[in-house]
Amino acid sequence: MDDAVRDPVPQAATAGEYVAMLRDVRRRSGLTYRELARRASAAGHWLPPSTLATMLGRTTLPRERTVVALLAACGTPAAEVERWLETRRDLEAHLGERGRGESDEERTPASSSTTVTADIRPSVGSVPPRPQAPWPARRWLRLALLAVLGVLTVGASGALRPLAPPTVDSASTVGCPEVLRQGMYGPCVLSLQEHLVADGLTVPVDGWFGPDTTSRVMVFQALGGLPVSGTADERLFDELAGDRKVPPSWSEDRIGKHLRRTFPEDPAGAVQVARCLSGLDPYRVEVVEDGSRRWGLFQFSDMEVSRFGVDRQTALDAAWNIRAAREVWSRTGDFGHWNCAA
Repeated sequence: MDDAVRDPVPQAATAGEYVAMLRDVRRRSGLTYRELARRASAAGHWLPPSTLATMLGRTTLPRERTVVALLAACGTPAAEVERWLETRRDLEAHLGERGRGESDEERTPASSSTTVTADIRPSVGSVPPRPQAPWPARRWLRLALLAVLGVLTVGASGALRPLAPPTVDSASTVGCPEVLRQGMYGPCVLSLQEHLVADGLTVPVDGWFGPDTTSRVMVFQALGGLPVSGTADERLFDELAGDRKVPPSWSEDRIGKHLRRTFPEDPAGAVQVARCLSGLDPYRVEVVEDGSRRWGLFQFSDMEVSRFGVDRQTALDAAWNIRAAREVWSRTGDFGHWNCAA
């Protein structure tokens, strides 16, 4: 039995501390998310890698069944699992009391001289506490909608058919595929998109692995020094669940000002071309038909980035991308290098 299992269960004062302790158990187990999913399944639990990554990447109190599944996969004895659950229940009760206390304070009159008019309210004791965490409910509502969409796509043979040429993620109810890629659809992709948004990248959270999701996956991989594949594997989920956040991108206003300073000869043309190429999105990555990529505001190709002698992370830097565009412009005196019908 490893040290993570033998250690006594420490006490957590917040949900964030509780999740941090679970992350430590997982780390010291030496097991990957997929290995933990397999072990949990062998023990009779359901723990997809995406669910585990989501739980360990947040600071909210996880569900009991997910905690049990993780600890069982790590080989934690039943007695210690129960102690983990007791700690969780204590935290849940404390959070519930705090939520009720906040509700009481909001409904207490500011002073005894306050005059009650036609707005008659029930007594504090009769008002149920407000839900303290609406976000999980919204997430499960989206999952339910995805499930309904899946049912609507069932063909005569009983097999799920894709909504379009891309394929359906058929493993969404039993665990996620080892690699998520463009064309997949389902809760596993939804979880990936939520992780990307949580780490600072804007992407539609719709369960559809389309070009936008591919682009954001590439950005995260490039900025994190990972192989830029555009697909999501176990390593990517591990990184998404960690502490790394994507640096904030430049706003359109900042980009516009920088372009006008850099191209005083044709400031409007510079903004127009950049907007046409990338929508003024410094983190825009496009995959062309031959499989090569184009990067950043001025959509420099893989070959051009290589000729400049920089890596993909640098190519996504707005300041560098604009400087490189100026260098190209200085050789021609116009924006003819870029073929864009602005």
